[in-house]
Amino acid sequence: MTTSPQLAADICAAIADGLASDEATKHLAHLWESLAAKGDALAAERRKLDRALGRARARLAVADAQWDPEVAAFGRDVVDKTGGRRDVPPYTRFFKDVSPSAAQDFGVDREVKQGREWLDELGRNPDEPLALKWSSRLGVVTDKLDAASKERANGLRALALQGTSEELYVEDINLELDRLEGDLKKLFPGQPKRVAAFLEPTRPKRKRAAGDGDEAESGEDS
Repeated sequence: MTTSPQLAADICAAIADGLASDEATKHLAHLWESLAAKGDALAAERRKLDRALGRARARLAVADAQWDPEVAAFGRDVVDKTGGRRDVPPYTRFFKDVSPSAAQDFGVDREVKQGREWLDELGRNPDEPLALKWSSRLGVVTDKLDAASKERANGLRALALQGTSEELYVEDINLELDRLEGDLKKLFPGQPKRVAAFLEPTRPKRKRAAGDGDEAESGEDS
């Protein structure tokens, strides 16, 4: 069985109910109730992490949108200081290897790295007009971009770990299904339909046609 944790939890809950409804199998129900509860917890955690990552991505998009115009304004200010020339300082100090417009097309990690390099250069002469005007402004937007990027990365790592937990959970269920089938065959030798009834929740469901009953949903013929 390969499925989402919530669907797996629902299947486990259905199995537990089936087992609990028969005196001969009641003692097997507790394990499946526990597996259902574990799946519910995993599904809730998945929703929580998905939402957190969505919010982190939204904040990162805003931070990136704030960084770009500040860099453009910084570039215009530096060009103004050279009278429009791009082959003399201070333009060559800050934009020797990359233009302001090109920097705005970097990925987030490179943007943060470039912002730090500009801040380091401004820090070499903190009392000059450019540094007094731009150290704080560039620092604020670069720090915000950096923090938002790290938050997104943390969210992606958390979801990767969550995915591993979900895979292990489904593997546990598959193992327990094999064991359950063996236990049921021992309890009900020569009664394959009775054994199959307890495993019915694991069968794929097909969509009902108009007028179909439960038999169509479960795939059973009347």
